[in-house]
Amino acid sequence: MKILDFLEKSIAVIGIMAFGGSVLPLMLTGGDPLAGDLDSAGVTMFYGGIYVLLLGAIALRPAIAFQIPFASPTLTAMVAFAFLTALWSLFPDVTLRRSIAFLFTTVFGIWLGLRFRFPEIMRLIVVGLSVLMFASFFMIFAMPEIGLDSAQHVGAWKGVFFQKNVTGRMMVWLILALVWLDWQKEQSRWVTRPLMILAMLLIVMSRSGTGLITSILVSVALLSTTMLRGSIRNFAPTMALLLALLVIMITAGATFWYDVLYALGRDPTLTGRTVLWEHIVHSVGERPLQGYGYAAYWFGFNGPGSSFTRDWGITSAHSGWLELTLDLGLVGVALVLVLLSRLLFQGFFAARYGNSRPEAAWTFAVGCALLAVSVSESVFAERHSMNWVIATIAVVRLVQQSRWQRMLNDRAAEQARLHRHAPAGMNPSGMGPAYAIQSRGL
Repeated sequence: MKILDFLEKSIAVIGIMAFGGSVLPLMLTGGDPLAGDLDSAGVTMFYGGIYVLLLGAIALRPAIAFQIPFASPTLTAMVAFAFLTALWSLFPDVTLRRSIAFLFTTVFGIWLGLRFRFPEIMRLIVVGLSVLMFASFFMIFAMPEIGLDSAQHVGAWKGVFFQKNVTGRMMVWLILALVWLDWQKEQSRWVTRPLMILAMLLIVMSRSGTGLITSILVSVALLSTTMLRGSIRNFAPTMALLLALLVIMITAGATFWYDVLYALGRDPTLTGRTVLWEHIVHSVGERPLQGYGYAAYWFGFNGPGSSFTRDWGITSAHSGWLELTLDLGLVGVALVLVLLSRLLFQGFFAARYGNSRPEAAWTFAVGCALLAVSVSESVFAERHSMNWVIATIAVVRLVQQSRWQRMLNDRAAEQARLHRHAPAGMNPSGMGPAYAIQSRGL
């Protein structure tokens, strides 16, 4: 069993590294890490191998295999709808192929959420992303042509990742896992805190303003949940203070947005995003309900986004909500809103009232991070992406907690009902006291 456990954890770490948005799959298959050709035959075979490993790990636990389709009905509906969009996709073959990748990315997150205890999941995330972090530092100093940005953000540290913003996002998830382990004393602080410092250093040197803000946000969101657990006398002032700070931040941001953008290294067009978004909004208006087919809008040089793909090298909307609408239409947006609402609202109330409060606090922090990053980056329904894997884990853990809590409540209600209707001198099980005592003594 120890060998089996080791194999499963090894597959989990390999999957986390493979879905971490790095150039390693391209390098391992002999491709050019600067070209970023993720549709090459070598990369396709690499991820095919990851799928085989994942299927093997699932086959080792048949009980988990039967739970996966029912772990979250909303996640299952999203995957099914992604395949369905091939019926009206601009490129049906591309949509089907990439829907398979989306399926396995989602299944990987569900498997992690069902198979391992929550502290184990945090440690696996730390191990996988820490390997990518140390590989990034190696690339920065030993192979700067790969580790440093030489295009739009010259000199920015991106390490083994394709782009500096990907570096920032991956380090956000690493920091969130490290903060949780340190907070719950599940790992020595001599391990967690140096890793936090290194992750923050990589974020700062990558010049990822979104990553820096989000890493602070998720840490505050996670740790602030400790103030939610007291009596209403403590809870009400804490919430009033947090809401007041939120109002001040929004007001200051709206008043001094120009200065804030420049402080974060961004121009008022958000590095050209506003021009891109204007074009995408027009495209969304043409197919608002069903979208253009999963992952089809940016494909090739003849699609609706070809001018940006050809001239700017852009292959995403740089907005979670716009990208989702292009891929899955308003149907996909509605499904993600259900998932995100669950993370934010159910996670918040479970962190205050639930039995697994630290775990619920992490899911709430994940919801906050996804909401913040989705403004300027595509993070929803991504294939081969740790962003979606993290979201899937958070949703699955919340669903499992909810089901477990309902089962406990039903059991308690049944015991209370039996106790109320039991005849005098009888146990709720229906046995007389003498027989019950005798049976316990046997």
